[in-house]
Amino acid sequence: MLRIISMLAEKIKSNTFLGFFSVSAFLLLWEIAGRLKWIDPMFISYPTRVISDGIDLVLSGKITPHFIISVETLLLGFLLAVVVGVLGGLLIGSDERLYALFRPYVLFLNSLPKIAIVPLIIIWFGIGFSSKVVIVFLMSLIPILMNSIEGSRNVNGELVRMARSFKFRKREIMAKVVFFNAIPFVFAGMRMAAGKAVIGLVIAEVFGYGKGMGYLLSFYGTNFQTSRLMFLVLVFAALNLSLIRVIGILEKKVVKWKA
Repeated sequence: MLRIISMLAEKIKSNTFLGFFSVSAFLLLWEIAGRLKWIDPMFISYPTRVISDGIDLVLSGKITPHFIISVETLLLGFLLAVVVGVLGGLLIGSDERLYALFRPYVLFLNSLPKIAIVPLIIIWFGIGFSSKVVIVFLMSLIPILMNSIEGSRNVNGELVRMARSFKFRKREIMAKVVFFNAIPFVFAGMRMAAGKAVIGLVIAEVFGYGKGMGYLLSFYGTNFQTSRLMFLVLVFAALNLSLIRVIGILEKKVVKWKA
């Protein structure tokens, strides 16, 4: 048994080392190619320059107001999607008539290319904060909604019947039976939606008015400031990873509370 554990530990260490070595080698080759002008810095910068320009951007304070606006937009749009998606999904999935009624609309929204309706959303809500929140909301809603529907439809019917036999009201059945059994589906949908929310944020701010990191992304791209552009791409990636991490922590707490 100890030998098996030791072999597994060595394999994990080996895989971790291989991953670290692969990334390090790639970054080193990229750095060398950039410094030796094998690649044109106007089109693609190199790691140390990206980091250097990123630090300058942060220390200058130019990115701070744009970062705050982007985070506010992302969180508000995503939280609205979670509330609407989870509540709506559990209600639709637990009632056959509601499921039959809303299923065509859910499938339509899922198949709709969201970027195609961005101009329409801007016409309806203007180019300000509201339209950006709506775009983030729509981009992240469907994965949460569909997973919540699927989760509520996969609840064991025996549990629901047992709850009814104990005179549980519909609201209590939804909260104590359907929701708890749908938790894995709900959080899977939230993790899927996190990346879509960040994509929606970028799209919204590129289309929107001159505030937010998406606006800066467009500005630096137009002016061929690739180092700053690539730094902002890393910031967006960090936002996505942070959101997924928060969802993971929340899931552990909910599962622990459920137990």
